[in-house]
Amino acid sequence: MLRWPIPFLAGAAALHALPALAPSRGWLVPAAAALVLGRRAPGLAAACAGFALALGMATVLVAAGWPCSRDRESALVEGRIAAPPLVRAGRTDFDLDVMHVDAPRPWPRRVRVSWYEAAQLPAVGERWRFELRLRCRRGFQNPGGAERELTLLRERIDATAYVVGKSRPARTGPAAALPIERLRARVAGAIAAALPPGPSVAVLQGLAVGVRGTIPDRLWEAFSATGIAHLMAISGLHVTGCALFALAGLRLVARLPWIARLPGRVTAESLVVVAVSAAYACLAGSSLPALRTVAMVALFAALRVLRRSWPLDRVLLLAAVALVATDPLALASIGFWLSFVATAALIAAALRGADARARLLDFARGQLAVTVLLTPVLTFGFGRLSLVSPLVNAIAIPLFGGLLLPVVLAGTVVATVSPALSSAIWRALAPLLDGTWPWLESIASWPGASWAPARQPAVLVAAIGILLFVALLVPVAGLRLAASALAAALCLGRPEPVAQGAFLLTALDVGQGLSVVVETRRHTLVFDTGPAWPGGGAAAQVTLLPYLRSRGVRAIDRLVVCHEDMDHAGGVDALRAALPVRRATAAAADAVSRGDACRRGDAWRWDGVTFRVVHPPEGFAGSDNDRSCAILVSGPGGRALLLADPESGGEEELLTQEIAADVVLLPHHGSRSSSQAALVAAVAARYGIASAGFGNRWGMPDPAVVARWRSAGTTVLATAEEGAVLARFPPRPGAVEISSVRRGARRWWRP
Repeated sequence: MLRWPIPFLAGAAALHALPALAPSRGWLVPAAAALVLGRRAPGLAAACAGFALALGMATVLVAAGWPCSRDRESALVEGRIAAPPLVRAGRTDFDLDVMHVDAPRPWPRRVRVSWYEAAQLPAVGERWRFELRLRCRRGFQNPGGAERELTLLRERIDATAYVVGKSRPARTGPAAALPIERLRARVAGAIAAALPPGPSVAVLQGLAVGVRGTIPDRLWEAFSATGIAHLMAISGLHVTGCALFALAGLRLVARLPWIARLPGRVTAESLVVVAVSAAYACLAGSSLPALRTVAMVALFAALRVLRRSWPLDRVLLLAAVALVATDPLALASIGFWLSFVATAALIAAALRGADARARLLDFARGQLAVTVLLTPVLTFGFGRLSLVSPLVNAIAIPLFGGLLLPVVLAGTVVATVSPALSSAIWRALAPLLDGTWPWLESIASWPGASWAPARQPAVLVAAIGILLFVALLVPVAGLRLAASALAAALCLGRPEPVAQGAFLLTALDVGQGLSVVVETRRHTLVFDTGPAWPGGGAAAQVTLLPYLRSRGVRAIDRLVVCHEDMDHAGGVDALRAALPVRRATAAAADAVSRGDACRRGDAWRWDGVTFRVVHPPEGFAGSDNDRSCAILVSGPGGRALLLADPESGGEEELLTQEIAADVVLLPHHGSRSSSQAALVAAVAARYGIASAGFGNRWGMPDPAVVARWRSAGTTVLATAEEGAVLARFPPRPGAVEISSVRRGARRWWRP
């Protein structure tokens, strides 16, 4: 049985090791190899088939993407609203299936649109015409950060866009087609109409039909810290519950004498259970855990009809093959691994020692197996482990499965028929949920509730995961102890340390803003926190914080906020909420930084590295940009000049000092209002880093400014093109090592 499924999955997974895709018909080579090998080497043939399938789909999806050469192009786009819109503060997000574009082909097939200050709420299935500014699939690239481009590919999003105001949006057709998505919107709307605005509305919408985009960030943080985020997704538990309820209803009907005597009752019963399960999975947004469960339900139903019995592990393996065969990119989803690894852990624990007379012990054994086996997955996928998860889940899972889930499923069924009748169910659940959130947030705030391990190489994480699974299955003396020790080492491991006297400067890719981290052997400085976004949220949540966690940083020794503009200070609150900040400094002691004033002459020394504030001087009267804080970092291996937004006045003041440096942050993101020739000559940097957003509307860094620096011998790297830029300064005189994420680790899905 294992001769072809595992090689098939491995072949599909091999796609993600490619730095770039083959030519458009490159998938034909492994496909032909699979046919040639055939029966002679079924395992290798299956691997070639899996690779060919994944490569072919990836080639098609990448080719359909809106090209970055046409980024920020505006066009009139007509299409159909493809899913329930997500309403946030000041912004409405929705997916649009494109029907016509007033622009040259190729057109994107599906666009994810943001409509700021929307005049009305589009409904699923309606046809609309918008003037959109189209953006290519491009996300931030930082160590430890998420791969947004790959996520958009998996979700079949060819472009992102936002509505521009030159042409007023117009509804051009009534709601039609897309019956499942319209039904999802109907249920989500029934919940919103029944309850006052609040987090419980968003959670119930997520539990019922998978509309989770409006759950507050603070609540997601609590779910993650307590280890119950899996209950908030439409998971296997939901679909299994739906299947069991359908089966129970059918069994009641089957007690009728005339029904029991009908031929083919078992076949009909199995088909109905599969159909109900599949319908609910589609209604709930077709998440991977839900689809995995549907595949398993379908396999069990087929075996029941055929009067055969297969082991659970074989059914799980075939369910994985079925999912990957229909969507090879599913292997790149953390949801796939969470679902299958957790289920495999429960099966393995049951296979080794299930005892029907000791149900409590079985539950504890299963929870322990899931916790241990998910450690590598959670470490690599989220960069954080919940230490209170076993305790919280021991309470939450029985309450959720026995009380909340049945009522939510009942409410969902009623809402599909009559939204008004379901309102009583939602109103009954809301007080229960409203009373739960304070408890969860309190537990999440406990010291040590969660742990963020430093990021380790993917190969090492995968090897430890495989060893843990083998140890669970094979009772070899000492193997489980060794595997557990390696899992503990994975959680407690540290990244490559910075040597005494050396320092690491990382200019993060935060879009149109600035955030830089400087690490010495035992200390960390954060220089600005990146932008805040219209409609809520901050870049720090997906850039700065994941990077700090991946580096094993537990506290910020000094936070410097150069000035209070939101492209520099937008992530301060998110950073303070996540990590302790021992000292804060800003150009002026203000409410944003809640720290000391930054003044020339202030200096400190960490681990053989000196930090000196070089701007602004006491009493300096200039614009907000000109007063922005500047710091010179000096070590035995070189110097770095951290500049924010100084313009002509601030630059002239800087020229009164010795500011020569090996690496410099280009002032004001490379704006033409900064980087005058005298400053460029005085700094005489070997490398310059321009922190600017890809395709930003100001055209930063300005080409003339870049040329000015380059003519002085400075190599200029822009985060918009390079992703995060890392500069490693050695502990003794020597060459500064410069690298970037996009150049250093190329991936096929990155434009």
